Amino acid sequence: MLAPLTRAGRLGEGVVVPLVSVALALGSVAAVLAIIGADPTRVFQSMFGAAAGDLRGLATTVVKAMPRLLAALGIAIAIRANLWNIGAEGQIYVSATAATAVVMMMPDLPLLIVPIVAMAAGVAAGAVWGAIPGLLRAKRGISEVITSLMLVYVAIQLTRYMLEGPWAVPRATFPATEPFEQYARLPIIVPGTLLNAGALVAIAAVVAAWFIVDRTRFGLDLRAAGGNERAAATLGVPVSRVIIGTMALSGAFAGLAGAVEVLGIRGRLIDGFSPGFGFEAIAVALLGRLHPVGMVGAALLFGGLDAGGAGLQTSITGVSSAIVTVAAGLSVLYVLFGQGIVERAAARRRTRAALRDADRGQAADQLDERSGEADPSAGPGSSTPKGSPDAPSRSRMGGPSGAGEVSFIRSELEGSADP
Repeated sequence: MLAPLTRAGRLGEGVVVPLVSVALALGSVAAVLAIIGADPTRVFQSMFGAAAGDLRGLATTVVKAMPRLLAALGIAIAIRANLWNIGAEGQIYVSATAATAVVMMMPDLPLLIVPIVAMAAGVAAGAVWGAIPGLLRAKRGISEVITSLMLVYVAIQLTRYMLEGPWAVPRATFPATEPFEQYARLPIIVPGTLLNAGALVAIAAVVAAWFIVDRTRFGLDLRAAGGNERAAATLGVPVSRVIIGTMALSGAFAGLAGAVEVLGIRGRLIDGFSPGFGFEAIAVALLGRLHPVGMVGAALLFGGLDAGGAGLQTSITGVSSAIVTVAAGLSVLYVLFGQGIVERAAARRRTRAALRDADRGQAADQLDERSGEADPSAGPGSSTPKGSPDAPSRSRMGGPSGAGEVSFIRSELEGSADP
């Protein structure tokens, strides 16, 4: 399990490793572009111009980052509990379908609360979809990786059935609902762009995720169960309820992503509206080191790459937009590699510290033994029997036998630190 950042390793793991990984990924992409005869500088300029060259580009980057960030928050919460929610994509689909159902099937709702109720329905649907793998894991020991992944296909087919059946539009060339009325959509906050109130929802979700995990009793139980389920259960943590609740919470955040996508960006439900946000969110969570602020940066990076790829399609660089997928994949690969290096270095530091403690204990016991032998106040008959409770303790690996124990422990610790 990827542990939360420690205070000592926060700089290396939380900042340096991701930044270096992104730099290496972009450098690798530049090398590939040079090999195929393209101009890397021109390609990167085109991508940057489309992603951050003006207000519209920045808005596009944020819009494309929102669903990835929201789903990544849920995935990170699950990982903190040593659970893997691979099915965020399915939770996005089922939540979008639930939000659409509210818009299309409840026309009598007051206009101002339609998007609020629709978003709540999406969150609830995502939570239920996420709780199913959690329930199976807690009660039957079935891996949540398999069940959550299988539910992705169920959710996609359920959405497709609704679009081709009850919600089918006559003579439509593509499975999609009619566009939502303006009152049912999230309001635009930057005129002339698609940037909507979903961005404010995403900011609130980041704060909520941090607060739940780090400042609530449920978050404490969640982290305890993620560290060691047996130890947590011994301490009174309701592990089964924590597993179910964590997966439901993870699904709720992914559900929020689906609701925001259809209510704020698409304005209707479209077959295949998600190009894999739920799966890309796993990479966002890993690249952000499971920290809310880090995931904001990772989501903006993925959103910028997505927007930049769209810019490549309209430019004359002659480079396919698929290069952005290569850059994203390399970023995750390098960050995992860097994390492995950091963890190996930390293991070696812990090994050296343990050996120093063992050596100090051995030296202290040997000194105590020599002091007792040289004590002039001790008469010939005052020596304490070796088996007496008052005999000097050698449990700290003192004496001849202690030296052997230290050597054995040294070899074991050094062996455990080797790759």
